[in-house]
Amino acid sequence: MNDRAGSELDIALVNALQLNPRADWSELAGALRHAPKTLARRWGALSGSGSAWVTVGPGQGFLRHGCAAFLTVTCRPGARQNVAEALVAEPGVVSMSATSGAADFLVDAFAPDLDGLYELLSERIETVEGIAGVTSLVGLTTYREGSRWRAQALDLEQSTRLTRPEAAAPRRPGPAPDALDSALLAALSYDARTPWADLADQCGTTGPTARRRVEKLIASGRIALRCEGAHTLLGPVVPTTFLLTVPPDEMNHAGEVLGRLAQCRVVEAITGPSNLLLTMWFRGTAEIAPFEAALVRELPSLAIADRYVSLRTHKRGGHILDTAGRSIAVIPPTPLFAAAGERWTSGVRQGCVIGPSRMTAGPPPGAMSPVS
Repeated sequence: MNDRAGSELDIALVNALQLNPRADWSELAGALRHAPKTLARRWGALSGSGSAWVTVGPGQGFLRHGCAAFLTVTCRPGARQNVAEALVAEPGVVSMSATSGAADFLVDAFAPDLDGLYELLSERIETVEGIAGVTSLVGLTTYREGSRWRAQALDLEQSTRLTRPEAAAPRRPGPAPDALDSALLAALSYDARTPWADLADQCGTTGPTARRRVEKLIASGRIALRCEGAHTLLGPVVPTTFLLTVPPDEMNHAGEVLGRLAQCRVVEAITGPSNLLLTMWFRGTAEIAPFEAALVRELPSLAIADRYVSLRTHKRGGHILDTAGRSIAVIPPTPLFAAAGERWTSGVRQGCVIGPSRMTAGPPPGAMSPVS
């Protein structure tokens, strides 16, 4: 029995774009066995409704270029609404969920460097009215990041046709993004399938230059393109984040084992009493306890210190989500592609309303870019 809400073609299309986010329709047509016009029409409907989108996120090698931290945020009584609006509006907060447990919100925060991370925490998050406390867990090593999660809708032959070999990451980090790089990536945050020529027109360059710049940043591991979908399309998802402790000499083994799990979204070595963070996407809460039992059988030296079940995802990869998980607005995650020491603009300044049934926010596409 299929508990997914979307059509099989729509889910397969999302899966295909997870494997190859900028594949052209003719390339996708061969693998999905549908006409290019049919696929283009289906994608237009999905992206137009906010049910699926392709955007920019941190790459597997982002920590070689910048800083990431996972934050648990607690609020004073009655302040969750105000705090949620402020966190959603902050571009340094790339993803944010309301959670069960001791914390009110779980946040993925990014900055160009440690100074930028300190500024984000001390001046832009901890000062939010209504926040009672913030605990930060700094990322050390990424074993898996969100762009590698798959909808599991394609067969082996289809997946093989669409998967491109990954280039080896450069041995040294390349130069920091300049103003053109930042403008290109900010534009792609709204729609990472924007044709190169259109992207070039938006950013004042040429198509070949735009393509070369973006592909270089992807190859460096700093950023990755990712295709996301609402749970109304892909089916129910219960994001659950575990704080784990493993012996230091077993860290790499544990990270690699966990990163190979189909339901795994993120695995990161972190600072703090627990040294490994794992986010899994389950179909329901009934899957959590059996997973924990299997986990400690597979990795006997591992201990589960805590877990947070996402009750509502407000923001993912810079996209603001409604209660159905659809993308309704975008705040480009400018800290992902800002140079060290560079300041970035604040996010939604006006009109952000988080209510029980919907969330709306500005600004219009093109309004966000890093500033010195």
